[in-house]
Amino acid sequence: MLEFICIVLMISDKNNQLAQPIRNTLSLAAVPLLKLVEWPQDLYQVAQLAISRQAQLIQENNELKEQLLDARLKAQQNISLVAENDRLRDMLKATQTSPLTTSVAFVSNINQTQKSQHVVIDQGSADGLFEGQAVLNLDGVIGQVDVLGQHYAHVILITDRSHAIPIEILRTGMRTLAYGNGSEVLLSEIPTSADIRSGDVLVTSGFGNRFPRGLQLAAINAISVSADRTFINATATPYAQLDRLTEVFLIWPNEDEALVDE
Repeated sequence: MLEFICIVLMISDKNNQLAQPIRNTLSLAAVPLLKLVEWPQDLYQVAQLAISRQAQLIQENNELKEQLLDARLKAQQNISLVAENDRLRDMLKATQTSPLTTSVAFVSNINQTQKSQHVVIDQGSADGLFEGQAVLNLDGVIGQVDVLGQHYAHVILITDRSHAIPIEILRTGMRTLAYGNGSEVLLSEIPTSADIRSGDVLVTSGFGNRFPRGLQLAAINAISVSADRTFINATATPYAQLDRLTEVFLIWPNEDEALVDE
C-alpha cells in the first residue's frame, strides 16, 4: 500500500508539481546551513588570494628596490667618472703647459697615521720611476717616491715625520728646511730676525736636485717663539689635500734645465 501511495504521489508531482512548494520551503531553510558549511572554504580562498597578492607585491617591491639601487649606483659611478674626467683634463692641460716632463699615476692605497704618511701608486720601475722622484698634484707638492717596486711605488708624503724638503718663503726668498710633523709641515729654529708671517707661501727651493724650484708646497698658519726667545718655529698647512688623493703627477726634470741655483 505504501509503495502504491508513493508511486501515485510521484506521478502526480511529476505531472502537477504538487510538492514544489514544499521543496522550495525546504531549500530556503537549508541555505543558511549550506552557507555555514561553505564559509570556511570561502575564507580559506580569500586568505590564500590575499597572501598570494601580498607575496607578489613584496616581490615586486624588492625588484623595484634593486632597480632603484642599481640606478643610484650607476648615477654615482657616472658622477665619479665625470669628476675624474674633469681632473684628468685639468692634468692634461697642466702637462701641456708645464716645462717639466710629467705623467699621471693613480693612488691605489693610502696609509696615513701619526707615525707614517705614505700612499701607494700604480706605477713603478717598469714605468721609468726612480727613488726620490718628485710627486705632486694640481694643488701642490705631495712628496717623493720612497720605495720602488716593478709595478708600484710607495710615496712618502711631506707630512711624514721622517721627511724633509728644502723650501723657500715666496715673499722674502728665505730658504730653510720643512719637516713633516704628522699632519702639517714644520719650520724649526728660524732666527728671530727673519721676516716671516702667517699666510706666507712656501715653495720648493730646488736645493738637493729632487724638487724643481718654485713648486707650491704649503702656507704658514702659526708662528711661535721659543721660551728663551732665541728662535722661531712655524707650522704650515699643505695646499694638497693629502687624505683625498686619487691621481698624482710624477715629475721628470728636463736635462737641459738647471734645477739647483748656482
